[in-house]
Amino acid sequence: MDLDLTETQEILRRTAREFLTAECPTSLVREMEGRENALPEDLWSRMALMGWMGLPYVESLGGGGGSLTDLAVLVEEMGRFLVPGPFFNTVIEVGLLLSYVGSQELQKKYIPQLASGSMVATSAFQEQDTRFLKESVNCSVKFTDAGYLLNGMKLFVEHARSADFFLVPACDKTHYEGKKISLFMVPSIKPGITLVPMQNMAHEPLFEVKFQNVSLTEDSLVGDIGGGWDPLMRHVELSTVMNCVRSVGGSLAVLDRTVSYVKERVQFGRPIGSFQSVQHDCADMLNAIDAARLATYQSITKLEDGEEASREVALARVLTDRAYKWATLTAQQLHGGIAFMEDYDLQLWTRRARVAELKYETSLIHKERYAKSMGLR
Repeated sequence: MDLDLTETQEILRRTAREFLTAECPTSLVREMEGRENALPEDLWSRMALMGWMGLPYVESLGGGGGSLTDLAVLVEEMGRFLVPGPFFNTVIEVGLLLSYVGSQELQKKYIPQLASGSMVATSAFQEQDTRFLKESVNCSVKFTDAGYLLNGMKLFVEHARSADFFLVPACDKTHYEGKKISLFMVPSIKPGITLVPMQNMAHEPLFEVKFQNVSLTEDSLVGDIGGGWDPLMRHVELSTVMNCVRSVGGSLAVLDRTVSYVKERVQFGRPIGSFQSVQHDCADMLNAIDAARLATYQSITKLEDGEEASREVALARVLTDRAYKWATLTAQQLHGGIAFMEDYDLQLWTRRARVAELKYETSLIHKERYAKSMGLR
């Protein structure tokens, strides 16, 4: 298994870093914090012109024909710079699922708009149970003469105020024995949709979304009726590992900032980076990040090859959560009191590391999943 980046991917990484260094300073990240509609329009349009929104989609639909590894290289740089906005939700959570599951008509309808950046979409997957279980889906649909009627509530929906569409899994309890899950593209302007802001440590736009008798036409259905659960779970696996990539990028940014700081901070007449204990801390940070990055890209390679990767994804998630948490906490200690000041940028990554632990189930759930794959019950 070759995990080295190609020359094209190295160019993509370098180009992305140069672009984001100029266009996404921490001042922009701060400016977007706390906004319900946190869409940085100038940055969004420039990213679209760079072809980033369409990178993973087929060229015939306006995409760039890139691989999952190509996308991971870009997402890692975005994690490094804490890029605000709904790129992850639009391109990965919604766009990639549509490209895998949606009919040709549905793809032609949505993918070109997603690829051009003219449409924003987000997923509304999560309900009260933090686990992704079929029995936890209580948002429901009923068949009508005109199509479907959607009722229920979704939690932790990112960028709901900016979104043109929600991708919603819902169950039909009346026509099937047991729960059958279907996926729907729900226009955000539909009557009966209510958004309630939710507080979170990262100060990012997070909402509770309520659906009350929301009328949907038949062309809102993604994939087969009652056949949405298996593709959704496969896609959650992919989204989980892409979230790991984003965390790896954030961890590397924290490490770079910390190494630069300890080289310059003088104590007892010399830089604190010359102290052995500080050197050990930085080395431990790097080792943890490298392990997480290796596991993450190994998972992506297996997914690209169409192989089963549940065990690898679980390991990547566990190692990534540990690396991001370890890097930020160690960086806080090495920076001293200044790191705890809101005016100092390090806390931007520290807060997001805490939030990353809760996205796509908790690290403990992934740890249990990995233990079961080892035969431990």
